[in-house]
Amino acid sequence: MKILKDTFRPDMERIKRELTALGSLTVRVGIVGQADSDLLMIAHVHEYGATITAKNVKNLAIPLTPEAKSAGSPRAFADLEYIPISSGYGYLVRPHPGTKGKKYDRGNYDWMYMLVHSVEIPERSFIRASYDTGRGKLEDICKEAVDGIVLESWTAQQAADYVGKWAVEMTREYFNTKLAPPKSPTTQRTTTQKQPLFDTGRLYGSITYEVEGGD
Repeated sequence: MKILKDTFRPDMERIKRELTALGSLTVRVGIVGQADSDLLMIAHVHEYGATITAKNVKNLAIPLTPEAKSAGSPRAFADLEYIPISSGYGYLVRPHPGTKGKKYDRGNYDWMYMLVHSVEIPERSFIRASYDTGRGKLEDICKEAVDGIVLESWTAQQAADYVGKWAVEMTREYFNTKLAPPKSPTTQRTTTQKQPLFDTGRLYGSITYEVEGGD
C-alpha cells in the first residue's frame, strides 16, 4: 500500500501563520530610525511647511553667496556693513577694496546676507505626497508580498521588507522628479543644485523604512 504524505495542511498552516504575523507588522517609511533631531526637524518643516522667525537674534540672516553660506553666520566676517531697506528688512554687505566710506553705489559691494524677521518655508511634501500619488502601485506591491508568502514560502518579515524597500524607492522617485514649488531665486544663489530639498543629498539619502511589531 502506497502511503501519501500530507503536504497541504502543513503548508496551509505555514501560510496562515505568516499572514497572521504580517498583519501584526507596521512598515514605516520616511526619515525614521536613528536619524538625528536636526534632520527630523528639516524633514518635518518641508513636509508640512513652516514660518521661521528670529528668536535669540533681531533678524534672520539669509546667505546670498556660497561664501556666506559656508561661513554659517555674519559673525564670521569683520568687515560687513548694514544697509537698511525697510522696517525689519535690510542687507549686510562687504565693501570692495578701496570703496569703503565712498558714496553708496550698488556695484561697490558684495551682497552677503539678507536680514528679515521671518521667512516662509512652503510645503513640499515628499512622504505623504508620494503615498497619495503612488497608492495604486503600493497596493500592487502589497499583493506581491502576500503572493511571496503563499507561493514562495516567504516569512512575514521578508514580505514586510519587500514592501518597505519598494516604498522607499517610490518616495525617492517622487523626491527626485515631482517636488514643487521650485527653490526660490535667493536659495538658488547659494547652491548648484536646482532640485528642491536637494543640496548635499543628506535628506534624500536618509529616506528609509523600518518594520515594527511582531515578536
